[in-house]
Amino acid sequence: MRSRRVLVRVVPLVAIVMLVLGGLVSLASAGSPEATTSKTITDDSSKRADRTRVLYYFHGTRRCNTCRTIEAYAQEVVEDQFKDALQSGTLSWTVLNTDEPENAHFVKQFGLVSSSLVLVEVAGGEVVRHQVLQDAWTLVRDKPRFIEYVQGAVGEFLE
Repeated sequence: MRSRRVLVRVVPLVAIVMLVLGGLVSLASAGSPEATTSKTITDDSSKRADRTRVLYYFHGTRRCNTCRTIEAYAQEVVEDQFKDALQSGTLSWTVLNTDEPENAHFVKQFGLVSSSLVLVEVAGGEVVRHQVLQDAWTLVRDKPRFIEYVQGAVGEFLE
């Protein structure tokens, strides 16, 4: 009798755990693999004495709608709010797939655990500072706040 009570309680719990884990696996693999064009880092600081700042969007091959939205909103901010910096070369916008072997080192270098926006300052071919925009994921569902956050972070980084 006691073993039956245990089974009655345990079996539904196991089923719930399996459903949750199955959902997480499905979520993690959401989106189809796609051929993404990645830009490689080009550091023209060797040609110029000044420093270069880059807003990177790092992502994997499989991308969910939220990942794509973060990229789109960030690109909108850079192109709309920082046109002069883009044209002068003070700032660049670069999208990289960290699943590609030549870009995989960025995961460790910047401590990335998911798709991320990262501001990087390069001087003399070396990264002198970087800032991971941690709040991008929490703000993406509120476009005005997301734009304000990214615009403020980039603006401060350029100072």
